[in-house]
Amino acid sequence: MATENQLKTLSRKRQSPIDLRDDVARLKYLPPLTLIGHWLNDGEATLTNNGDHAVIELSGERIPSIVKCGPLNDEYEFHNAHFHWAEDDCCGSEHTINSTWFSMEAHVVHWNRKYRTFDECLKHADGLCILAYLFMVKDGKYCRSHSMLEKITDNLEDVVSFGATTKIPANSLCWMREAVRCDYYYFYHGSYNKGDFPECALWIVFPNVMSIRSDQVAEFRKLQDAKGREIKSNGRKLQLLGDRRIYKVFPCCE
Repeated sequence: MATENQLKTLSRKRQSPIDLRDDVARLKYLPPLTLIGHWLNDGEATLTNNGDHAVIELSGERIPSIVKCGPLNDEYEFHNAHFHWAEDDCCGSEHTINSTWFSMEAHVVHWNRKYRTFDECLKHADGLCILAYLFMVKDGKYCRSHSMLEKITDNLEDVVSFGATTKIPANSLCWMREAVRCDYYYFYHGSYNKGDFPECALWIVFPNVMSIRSDQVAEFRKLQDAKGREIKSNGRKLQLLGDRRIYKVFPCCE
């Protein structure tokens, strides 16, 4: 028999992730998306194994990391960044684009500053803004994206055990700048994939795929859950689009 949470999920129609299809996407022209403070070399960054993901949090003496403008009516503040992967380098992403899978996906979660707490944000359709970044395995010594991700992957060996935490370079999210330089991005309303999957998230998915080496993805798979088992896969299956709209957003001058 289905649990109460499972029944809630079945009755919902705005779940994530989805296949982002160009043939149903509507074009939209909006002011550029603005990101502030994510890759500064101030304060501290912490990498944690929470038993499901590798999670990055920012703290210390640094300005709040903010995303605003574009399709957003409010300012959203950084909560955490975490990663999704699978046993196979070919299909570790959660979202797909035109039915194409990618090796890994990063989610940078932000909460709406007009609400008092993160938990309060989970009750509102505009509570969270999640930026999604896609990675594809491309082996090669001199790729720039590899070196940027090394700030994270070189430290994964220190958080193999469930609950382990380590300090990493404060600017470990510098790779975020690469994807936001894209000509367009996808935007849709969906869910935050924790707990009972509340439909409180505005998703922005960047199609500029960044490269990562196979051995770097393999380091994520060595992380262990609360029972000491390696986390080989931590993604959620694709959900139905239903009657939702996908927007293909092109930044333009006001």
